[in-house]
Amino acid sequence: MSIGLALAAALVFGTGDFLGGLATRRTRVLTVLVISHALGLAGMAAVSGIFDGSPTGADLIAGAIGGIGGGAGVAMLYRGLALGTMALVAPVTGVVAAFIPVVYGAVTGERPSPVQYAGIVLALLAVSLISRARRATGTPLRGVVLLLAIGSGAAFGLFYIALAKTSAGAGLWPLVAARGASVTAFVFASAMARQLQRTTRPILLLILAVGVFDVTANALYVIAVHHGLLSIVAVLVSLYPAATVLCSLVVLRERLQTWQMVGVAVALAAVVLITAG
Repeated sequence: MSIGLALAAALVFGTGDFLGGLATRRTRVLTVLVISHALGLAGMAAVSGIFDGSPTGADLIAGAIGGIGGGAGVAMLYRGLALGTMALVAPVTGVVAAFIPVVYGAVTGERPSPVQYAGIVLALLAVSLISRARRATGTPLRGVVLLLAIGSGAAFGLFYIALAKTSAGAGLWPLVAARGASVTAFVFASAMARQLQRTTRPILLLILAVGVFDVTANALYVIAVHHGLLSIVAVLVSLYPAATVLCSLVVLRERLQTWQMVGVAVALAAVVLITAG
């Protein structure tokens, strides 16, 4: 059950991230984040009221911490997707997001298997391949865009760990705390930067779709992680770049160099090996 839910979450996360990156190319990132996360907060609160759940203070605190981390991750990811090639940014983010829970597990007493170590080596190789400069056309994944991708993955790793720390009896209420924290942070950032702007109806609909995908994916992840192991569920969810890459190749007609295509494949293989271990 947990594997199926985690893979479903990966599909929804990846598609939602593609839509978020697309929206960020048409309006400011804080506008996308405030609207989509506000919708996510309302939707998650409504869904949480349907399911049984009695969260403790620790559950809500963990959710809020996860929300800050996840919010920062989404902000960096959307910015990276808007500035760089989506089919390159997403895999790097996914590899780092998969790597963080493995490191956390090792620090807390878990020991990666030889297969997982192989996956970690492949992950580093993938980042190198994907970051290779294009000689003829396109944009290389380096500099600010590469830092955004890596930072986003690290923040998502924090989100996975924090939400896994919540109790199963809390239901989906930790996600309400997570969205409440991220919305508060984004509204404050928008007020400070004065970047919240009005949008056209097509862009607004696109942002609302991002919010719906976000709510669905987060709910699937929380349910999955309470029925399985963090080290397995988190890295399976980190397969989400496959959906983002597919959307970018089909919808935006993005093209990759041979080495970069190999890097994307290696990145996904790295996540699979880490999971298999």
